Amino acid sequence: MKQMIAEGDYIILEKIDYEEEKLSQGGIIYKVKDSIDGSFCEAKVISMGCGLPISNGDIPIVAYEEGDTVLYDARSRVGIHNDFDIIRREHVVAVVKN
Repeated sequence: MKQMIAEGDYIILEKIDYEEEKLSQGGIIYKVKDSIDGSFCEAKVISMGCGLPISNGDIPIVAYEEGDTVLYDARSRVGIHNDFDIIRREHVVAVVKN
């Protein structure tokens, strides 16, 4: 994939393989797609724009950075791409910690 650098308040996300099988702490094998609601997706942040200033001119600080995995509203994707998703910062719901 070509190197892309996000601008403004856009985030470029690498899609996660939802067919991958994982093992829970209790020893149960499951697919990633079975553990997440259909409205939300997990993905790794490839690139983040610097953000847009709010009314006082400050740019809000976020609790994640490139390389982190985030949960976001799947309905907020901009366009359809095979390998990545593009969203705005406001559509990140949570940071996923392992």
